[in-house]
Amino acid sequence: MTIAVRAAVVITAASLAVLGIWMWAWPDSFADYVAFPVHVHFLHDMGVFHIGLAIALFLSLAQRDSIFVLLTGFTAICLMHAGNHLMDHDLGGTANAPYIIAVQGLISGVGAWWRLRELRKVPLAQARR
Repeated sequence: MTIAVRAAVVITAASLAVLGIWMWAWPDSFADYVAFPVHVHFLHDMGVFHIGLAIALFLSLAQRDSIFVLLTGFTAICLMHAGNHLMDHDLGGTANAPYIIAVQGLISGVGAWWRLRELRKVPLAQARR
């Protein structure tokens, strides 16, 4: 990976992380900045999606396997998203949503763990095929 590509990944991941944390932690401030009505739960969700993408991008610098990176990023998104639904239960939604989302995260987390096990058993040259 060239230094230019690595720099693009770092800058993109950092901007996603900063925006995601802003949306999640300070939804009123973010909504005011972008000039649209505040919808706290929507901004919490958008924040964790941005943070999860940032996690996947940062992870891609250390682990080149796309399946592992995507499953890990999706797991992070699902677990934070489920947390949002628990935290924002008073804002609406169904009572079972956090559990359904958490199960999706569990499935992808097991998949990521399984993929990492496969990668450790296979020589690097074969894992990139």
